[in-house]
This record gives sequence, C-alpha cells and structure tokens, in this order.
Amino acid sequence: MGLLTFASAGCSFFEAKPVSAILPTRQEVESYAEQQTALRNEASRPDQTSPEHCDQLVAATPSVEELRINQGTPESRQWTLIGNGASHRWVFVRAPDASADGWAPKPGLDKLNFQPPIEPALTAGSTHFLAYAPVQSGDIAESQRSANIRDLFGAAQGEFTWRGKKYSYTVTPELPCFPKLP
Repeated sequence: MGLLTFASAGCSFFEAKPVSAILPTRQEVESYAEQQTALRNEASRPDQTSPEHCDQLVAATPSVEELRINQGTPESRQWTLIGNGASHRWVFVRAPDASADGWAPKPGLDKLNFQPPIEPALTAGSTHFLAYAPVQSGDIAESQRSANIRDLFGAAQGEFTWRGKKYSYTVTPELPCFPKLP
C-alpha cells in the first residue's frame, strides 16, 4: 500500500508541463543568438595580425563568403584577394546570377548542415564573413588555407558539408590584413 501511495505521488511530481512552459520565447531565442554571435566573434578573432601571416594569406587565400539576410532570404557574395606586393585588396567576385553589388540568393544554406547552426549569427541588417576550408586537406595548398583561417580569421567554430565533403568554418565581422576595394 505504501508503494502505491509513493508511486501515485511520483506521478503528480513528474506531471507533464504545457508546451508553452518548455519552449523558449522569441525574445529568449533572439537573445541567445546575439550572445552566440558575440561569443563567436570575440573568441575566434586573433588579437593581432603579423606581416608574415598576411603574406601567407596572399599565397593561399581560403574560400570566403559574406553572408546576410535580405527580406528573410539568405544571400552571399564571394570575396578574393587581388593585387601584388603590399597593395593587395579584398574584392567580391560577381556570380552570373548576382546583382551589381555581388549579392546572390543562397537558398540552400540550410541544406549544408552547419554544426553548430550558422543561422543565429545571421541577423537582419548585418553581414558576416564566412571563411572555410576542407577538414581533411587533400594537398599542401588546402592545408595552408586551413592554417590561414585559424591564424587570421580565428579558430574553427564548426563544420558543414557541401557536395559530400566536410568543411570547417569561422564567422567574423571583418576581413583580415587588407582593405576592401570600394
């Protein structure tokens, strides 16, 4: 009899809570996203950039895309380095389907299985740079691009999969070493 009383008391203790008590509010989700973005930016950004690292960046530039949310749709534009000597500049590469300022829709972003998810870093009205390289380097150049991401963009913040291959990524608010070409 005592066991039955204890068992029934336990059921009321572990009573199911309404879904609204379990799910976070929109404000909590937005606050969490802002905190995660700030932590990613602070923790991953190197403190200083040496001239040697910038020279290495010229020799092996990693893949870099700028991401933003425009009217609820993810968009991106690819960036690369041009120039010679100390006069290198970051420039965006205009894709055939892109606007004049280089932005093109990126509807499949959610299919790349970002771990952790990248969406919290993409807040409306802001842009971030995504630097990425293969997790498993196939040659010395890929290995150097991965090292450049770590040394200049910051520590890897996660991974994603594209065309069956895993990539590590870092999200940062700025491009290192060289100015952007207006």
